[in-house]
Amino acid sequence: MTIFADKLATLASTVRMGLSGPVEAVASALREGADRPAVAIGSGGSAIMAEYFARCRSTLGLGVTLVQSPMEFVLAANSWSDFDVWLFSAGAQNPDVSGALTAAVGSSAAKIWLLTVNAEGSIAVAAAQHDRVCVIVAPVAERKDGFLATHSLVAMVACMLVASDHVAKRSTGSTAMIRFAHEVDRIVARAGTSVARFRKGDTVFLLHDPQCRTLATLIETSLWETGIAPIQRTDFRNFAHGRHVWAARYPNSMFVLAVTAAVSRNIWERIRVELPRTVRTAHIDIGQAGRFNTAVSVVDGLMAILLLGEAAGIDPGRPGRGEFADAIYGDTSLAELAAKLTPALRHKLEAVQVHDDPSCPAVSAEVARDDWLRAISGARIGAIVLDYDGTVVATEARLEPPSPGLVTELTRLADAGLRIAFATGRGGSAGKALREALPEWLHSVVTVGYYNGGHIRPLSVDIEADPPAANPDLTALADWIEDQALLKPGVSIKRGGIQITVWHSDVLTPTTFLQSLARFPAIADGRIKRLSSHHSFDLLPVESSKASVSAVLRHVITEGTEVLAIGDSGEPEGNDTELLATFPSVSVDGVCGHLGGSWSLFGGSLSGPAALLRILRALRVENGHARLDLDLLGTGLV
Repeated sequence: MTIFADKLATLASTVRMGLSGPVEAVASALREGADRPAVAIGSGGSAIMAEYFARCRSTLGLGVTLVQSPMEFVLAANSWSDFDVWLFSAGAQNPDVSGALTAAVGSSAAKIWLLTVNAEGSIAVAAAQHDRVCVIVAPVAERKDGFLATHSLVAMVACMLVASDHVAKRSTGSTAMIRFAHEVDRIVARAGTSVARFRKGDTVFLLHDPQCRTLATLIETSLWETGIAPIQRTDFRNFAHGRHVWAARYPNSMFVLAVTAAVSRNIWERIRVELPRTVRTAHIDIGQAGRFNTAVSVVDGLMAILLLGEAAGIDPGRPGRGEFADAIYGDTSLAELAAKLTPALRHKLEAVQVHDDPSCPAVSAEVARDDWLRAISGARIGAIVLDYDGTVVATEARLEPPSPGLVTELTRLADAGLRIAFATGRGGSAGKALREALPEWLHSVVTVGYYNGGHIRPLSVDIEADPPAANPDLTALADWIEDQALLKPGVSIKRGGIQITVWHSDVLTPTTFLQSLARFPAIADGRIKRLSSHHSFDLLPVESSKASVSAVLRHVITEGTEVLAIGDSGEPEGNDTELLATFPSVSVDGVCGHLGGSWSLFGGSLSGPAALLRILRALRVENGHARLDLDLLGTGLV
């Protein structure tokens, strides 16, 4: 008897142990995440379990489940907000799953679950330290699986099967577990097989109903991992779109294994009768492909692997590995990468992918981030220019005054000799709020660039008494917008002499509004530009720029020092894009899609006024200038 056959012979004992397993814990987890999408993560044998989990959720009507490998998950540009994350790992030792756990904990996922058979595994121990992670351990009769997952896979499948029945209110007892154990005994004991026509040296084509992905993944994974045969896996109709050419070229060395459900038998049969007669075929049918039959198909698949291995002269439990195998399997590069992908780095990579700037340098984002950190922490800061809404005050609380903590830090920096300025899309309301918040002695030395830098004055000047001259193009544009009926009924735009502000909430259809604007002559020929903040569209003369405020300060600060710009809308066409385009700058929210452009220090983990306060507190003053002390920023950066 081979090692693999020996493992299969005792599978039923693992199923029966499931009677004392964490069935209710898994059922509770499924119920808790019933209204949320989920992502299931596994590799090797655990990828099979991830597919089975997805099938269970689908049959229970619990919504979308994405199945990913650990590397797919680590590199995904997704915050996973409102997702449940499920990690599957038999031994809880795999460094790739460790990397996936790191990425999951660093995401905004609603809840994270780890299903394993090894409570002592390093990943299980690490996962238990996090409040958002729940570790569930399925009992197993034999912890040592041999080369392929056998007992550990079946243990997790059995647990998920019975838990799903609880959720469906079909069973609260041991019925499903007993039936499953009975089926395992029957499959292991039966003689003959549907794969008897396979010959050593064949190329296997596994054609399957998409509802049967669990079994298909098991066979594909196992054949490659053991070297029994090269295999191509696809669904029936995708095979029909060109992949059948293999049958024309190599009909004598092609073995087709079809995996059908009740609804797809006829689709397979129509393909089968058209194949060359020398193409050998086999067929496994899963009936309705429900949770129980799919669980049973896992054992069917393991038995098929045993028999395919016998035909190829390979023991799937000990197929033989190269000397390099341990080094490849145990490589920690993905886990190391996951640890380096801090919230700030992920935040930047998301912007890079969204904006897809062809001029973005083909360098590692980590290298670009480290270069930026070294440069900004080494900059001698002589002045600071701050955006107002979304940076000094939260967008949703824009009419409230700056926090006392921010006022304290700005006063500290100004008292130490740094010049302070604000660049805002607002008009006089921003100056009024700042005069009420900041000490009076600062009013004459603080600069404010109103209307996105179009009107620059000392804070002590009330621009209600010193307004900018009206721009005739903007006057015409304001009339045109209202004539075009682009706004909701009863809404009037906010007119200014050098800026028009249109609230996002006042526009009938944003896409139509922006497309219509592009046709207005002064915008089409570049005399008027459009900027966006998180709450409004700003229309202003092309020469108006928040960067002008930085330029004013550069003329009054000490030679060898620089102006630090901080804003929240650094994305393309954001109203801080120009402000943050010149080094040194930091965003407390949106960043551009270029590795050489604006960055945030905290990504999605901290933004707005809270992020600004951390940054200001980390500015260490020395001899009339300041340096950004990265150590004072605390966690979330590296």
